[in-house]
Amino acid sequence: MESPNLNEEMVVEKKVKKILDPSEIKVNTVIELEPDKRYTNKHNNHHKENEKPIINTHLKSVFSVADVKYTEECKCGPSTYVDVTFADNRKRLFKNENNLDLKLFEYVIVEIEGGLECATVVACGKEAEENLKLCYNNEVPEYSIVRKANSTDMKNVRLNTYDELHIVKKAKKFIAYHKLDMKITSTKWQFDRHRLTIFFTAPQRIDFRSLVKDLARQFRTRIELRQISTREQARRIGGMGPCGLSICCSSFPTNYCQVTMEHAKHQQLPNNLAKLCGYCGRLKCCLMYEEDAYVEVLKKYPPINSTIKTGDGIAYLNKIDVFKENATLYYPKNGLFKVVTGEVLRKFAEDGKVIPPKKENGTKYQKEEDEELLVFEADY
Repeated sequence: MESPNLNEEMVVEKKVKKILDPSEIKVNTVIELEPDKRYTNKHNNHHKENEKPIINTHLKSVFSVADVKYTEECKCGPSTYVDVTFADNRKRLFKNENNLDLKLFEYVIVEIEGGLECATVVACGKEAEENLKLCYNNEVPEYSIVRKANSTDMKNVRLNTYDELHIVKKAKKFIAYHKLDMKITSTKWQFDRHRLTIFFTAPQRIDFRSLVKDLARQFRTRIELRQISTREQARRIGGMGPCGLSICCSSFPTNYCQVTMEHAKHQQLPNNLAKLCGYCGRLKCCLMYEEDAYVEVLKKYPPINSTIKTGDGIAYLNKIDVFKENATLYYPKNGLFKVVTGEVLRKFAEDGKVIPPKKENGTKYQKEEDEELLVFEADY
């Protein structure tokens, strides 16, 4: 295969001051911003006071728990911290040093590493302060919201989005030329076009140093090739879960969640991969929803499979219902099951009639099955 023509398109510099015809947009179009005002409070005046906020109508139509948990006064208005989401469903907390009066689902321009990015407000006020504790471990954000987005900013975002579709096609040609075992999933221009990120999946680590050089010569910008997991790919694409809501990885988790088989065992779920795994082929994120509640309640009871000496004979602890606070005992002698209250079970433990199971308990088949399930915990 012949090498792609690295100079097939010239770099065209344009200042975006009017609506451009999408058919005239080249891959290497450079959108220039005002560099002297990017990180100053004066840049806040770039947004006209009488201009209406630009709302992300797509996110506004999606159901959120905050819709019923907080009142309208708690969900918007001036606040110290603001939680935003980006186009790839990635969430992040920012400071509101300019005391902007923000509204939910409003587009804003935020400061990130090495430039600016466009994002959507998803939480502010009391909700954002709670997210700081619950989702961000009280880590104060480093960067701030620069200003509200205006019509010119949204034109730039649309131009970037249109350009990204053509970049995917060109990047695939370079991958085929270098014969690399990788699959391009999407590309993302930084809002100010100072960096181009290309996301890909691969079965193993890829040496793409020569590919980056060719891409940098073609697109004349900083190139970042980022290998993502199947879980992150599902988060970027989005979708509908079996519960009828948006899949968890694209809605509630702040960071990449690590779900293990311990989450399923604490909830006493069967090893049914068809029900435990999501669209990404990994364990479902929603297994973490009630993890803390299960762990806290199970501390009051003996471990599963414990031997219990009852008046009717030897029984084994088969199941614990954390909501009804009762337990199911199995009597191997006659093959019967019996439901007892949590108080009765704790009374057996106080009287020394409960023998915990041995750690090496489990058949060879069960151990092999557990090893197979460990594969679905990994991110890759």
